[in-house]
Amino acid sequence: MAVDSRTVLGRLAPVVPEAVARRAEQWRTSDVAVPAAPSASVVLIREEGGLQVYLMHRHARMPFAPSMVVFPGGRMDAADGTDPVGRIRACAVRETLEETGVALAPTELLPWAHWITPEVEPRRFDTHFFVAVLPAGQTASDISGETDSADWARPEDALAAAGRGEIGLMPPTWSILMELAEAGSVAAVLQAAEDRVIGPVLPQVVNTGGGWVFGYPTQADR
Repeated sequence: MAVDSRTVLGRLAPVVPEAVARRAEQWRTSDVAVPAAPSASVVLIREEGGLQVYLMHRHARMPFAPSMVVFPGGRMDAADGTDPVGRIRACAVRETLEETGVALAPTELLPWAHWITPEVEPRRFDTHFFVAVLPAGQTASDISGETDSADWARPEDALAAAGRGEIGLMPPTWSILMELAEAGSVAAVLQAAEDRVIGPVLPQVVNTGGGWVFGYPTQADR
């Protein structure tokens, strides 16, 4: 049975960073959102004593997602070509190579999720997330220049660290790690990717009266 990539949204509860909450508080309905740049991110996985995922801890000085833990990825550029279908995969392959040294083929990328940065943010991305198994004989290394560190981790360990406030996770990363933790193995992830339905998610930053939270209006679309 096909699984909608948005199914996990109802269980998400990442904390809204203070800087994002301040921007949301200042946002007016007349404000115009910055266009979201087409981007790609790759969730590298491997089986080593269980399912592991490659995570990058971004520098605090980064203009977007400072100090956050993310997957390799970045925005599309001219090097990715002009083909409307192939260029997003080309972006994913290029960014993975530039940030980790891992060389992937476009056919090794399995679509997993599609997230768009909230409208209140000054830098926005329209990001397609792909899952890919680390190819045999290759090693992922921290070569991006954008991180304090990068390494393999069990998804459940990363989620636990986020729950203790030791690391920061944005909603896309949080949701993907939740699904990986529940899958538990590379084989299960690959099986889940086979008939997956990918729906775009555009989070909203909502004031509940008791504080700011992320809202996911696309839940009603399923």
